[in-house]
Amino acid sequence: MKAIDHVVPLTAPVSITGANNSDVVGLKEYHAAKVLVPVGALAVDLTITVEKCSNTTPSVSSAIAFRYRKGAAVGTDLIGSWAWAASTGVVLTGTTDNGKFVEILIESSELPEGYPYFRVVLTPASGSACLVAVVAVLEPRYAQAVPPSAVD
Repeated sequence: MKAIDHVVPLTAPVSITGANNSDVVGLKEYHAAKVLVPVGALAVDLTITVEKCSNTTPSVSSAIAFRYRKGAAVGTDLIGSWAWAASTGVVLTGTTDNGKFVEILIESSELPEGYPYFRVVLTPASGSACLVAVVAVLEPRYAQAVPPSAVD
């Protein structure tokens, strides 16, 4: 049996005006997570960061560097090359990046000892609204009919 990816919505499509944290994801039972952040209309710049987390609360969290690539606008299947974002994150530009998405790759082996969890933080540049969502596609370590929960 081939391992089937586990899809987990981390943030419902929502219009945000301030910093917004996704659900916390645990990678103990997973090799990696590809996180998709599609955006609608961006009135202002939107910064996307990833935080390592000590647990699901999280008791301790801090921003980390991560791999990402930016997809083209809706209606095309073009996507950029993988690049590294510093812990300060990647910025989508208001109006220029409307209707695009960011794909983030987090491998469990890249999370430091004591931090088996992560979350995505979305921060608009000001109080203006940004329409966004966050969805994770997790690659299980073992083939199972029903993958284990990643968001305790």
